[in-house]
This record gives sequence, structure tokens and C-alpha cells, in this order.
Amino acid sequence: MFKLFSLEGATRMLPIVDARLAELQLALSDLEEVQARASNVRQGSVEALSVRQELAFVLNAAHGARREVERLGVQVPDLSTGVVEFPSRVDGEVVHLVWHRGQDAITAYHRLTGDDATRPLADATNGSHEPQEHGSDAPGA
Repeated sequence: MFKLFSLEGATRMLPIVDARLAELQLALSDLEEVQARASNVRQGSVEALSVRQELAFVLNAAHGARREVERLGVQVPDLSTGVVEFPSRVDGEVVHLVWHRGQDAITAYHRLTGDDATRPLADATNGSHEPQEHGSDAPGA
């Protein structure tokens, strides 16, 4: 479901997004570790069977974590650095509010016109340029 977030709504979502992103990053880290172990076991051995089962479990956890992040209505263009984008509207234009994991607040946005330049949100939030809410900021709404 596509939704647009207000700045306040996106800010309220940060703790939830941060927790889900942490789960996803951990699941992917676990997946890499199990895949590395899988490449070092003898095919057909009991250990290989065990590693395959563990790999299936970790892969399922990673897919579940990814679905949870997507369900929130945010986009994650760069999981390794923890970049998250919240669809919003600034001055009538649909944009993405940009947040980096570890930041205290959302301070920037970028336009969707192919121009990937990140702009300070302070430049857009004067007067009527406040990101406007459309749809629901609630997860799963």
C-alpha cells in the first residue's frame, strides 16, 4: 500500500523503522555467516544437512524482516548504510524524506524527478512547504 507521511508521522515511525531495520540487518548478517559455513562443509554430511536447515531458517527470518519493513510503507534504498525513505509531499510535489539509521531526526528530502540531490528539509519547511500527510502513517493501515 502506498502512503504519504507527514514529517511528524515519519518522525513517530522512526523507532519502529529503526527496530525493523536492525532485525533485517541482523538477519542478513546471519545469512551471510551461514552461507559462508555452508561453503566449507562436505556435501552429504550430517553437518551439511544441519547447515542447510539453518540456512532455510535464517533465510525465512530475513524474508520476514524484509516484509515487515515493506509493510511500514517506507523504502530502503541502501540497507548496508541504513538509508530509509518516507514518501511525502513538499509544496505539492511527492518527494522522499530521507533518514539515515542512527540520526535523531529526519533532516533532508530528495525529489523524485531523477535528481538524486538531497536537500535540507529546513529549506522546504518554511510556510506552506511543510510535508503534508495523505493516507495513514499507521503501520498496516
